[in-house]
Amino acid sequence: MMNKTNKKWIRWIGALALLGVCLGLVVPDLAGAAAPTRRADFNHLKTGFPLTGAHIQVPCTTCHVGGIFKGTPTQCANCHIQGSRIATTAKPAKHVPTNESCDVCHRSTATWAGARFPHTTVTPGSCANCHNNVMAQGKMPNHIFTTQACDQCHRAFAWVPAGYNHAGVTPGTCATCHGVNATGKPANHVVTSLSCDQCHRTMAWLPARFGHMGVTAGQCYNCHRPGGSTAAPSGHYSSTVCDACHSTTVWSPVTRYTHTSPYFKTHGAGAVCRDCHTTNNDFVSWSYVAYKPDCAGCHAGRYLMEKHLKTESPLSYYTVAELKDCAGSCHFTKADGSTLLRTAKHRPTSGW
Repeated sequence: MMNKTNKKWIRWIGALALLGVCLGLVVPDLAGAAAPTRRADFNHLKTGFPLTGAHIQVPCTTCHVGGIFKGTPTQCANCHIQGSRIATTAKPAKHVPTNESCDVCHRSTATWAGARFPHTTVTPGSCANCHNNVMAQGKMPNHIFTTQACDQCHRAFAWVPAGYNHAGVTPGTCATCHGVNATGKPANHVVTSLSCDQCHRTMAWLPARFGHMGVTAGQCYNCHRPGGSTAAPSGHYSSTVCDACHSTTVWSPVTRYTHTSPYFKTHGAGAVCRDCHTTNNDFVSWSYVAYKPDCAGCHAGRYLMEKHLKTESPLSYYTVAELKDCAGSCHFTKADGSTLLRTAKHRPTSGW
């Protein structure tokens, strides 16, 4: 039989055991209420609302207030609204006015930043209603002066590039914007006091067309020099002023130069200046002085004697001296004593 002391200890042990069971049941509930954990085996996608971005990190009770699952909103605006029972960020008072749902502009659930507003329903010309530097970025302090609506130059997908409509700009007033708060004349620009639109067009800076009407003859090098506009290439043979040879409409072909030598013969189209002017010199020396001023003075080295038969019997050929001017026809005597007039093949315009 148990004595009274043993019975007393048994009752204490039973009481402590019961308390331990109670504590084991209660403590997990308290911990869960303070920091509830998501079941690892639960797939939230089955609810029709996949958890992405910031939604992955929030405790369940942020959305399921009081442990109520049924009726939890799945649309952004039903949670992100002033007075919502869901403790989350609401649309600020200075938000761009719109009736579109949040996810039309805010494509990420991780951050509000990086929103892209579709401008398809915006009335043309009403940009400043939002782009007023309060609700959305607007015109910068150094913006080109204009009273036109933003969408006259800018596109809905980006501020730049902007295509400015110059239709209403007074000719000759380019410098009121270009060089002040728009792209201006670069430091290495051709020296000129003319207005931009005398050479450039409103759709692009290049290509530019310069009007040479007011340029003094012989002054081309003031602009056409290294570091300026198009200049003579390295090794250019002539030191003569540009407009002595070139026209103001195109560099080539060279059509304006007139040879001053009385011995010059007009050559064919196949001949170019450097064929004769092989050095950087306007003057060409006779290659074969003995034959000047005839063709052979330059071309004697190209003379082929066997091509210029004089008599068949006895066999003989013309010399360079006999045909030095290449100007007309030559005869050759056949073996039977008859003379045949050979049609001349060389002319100054034939290019040989």
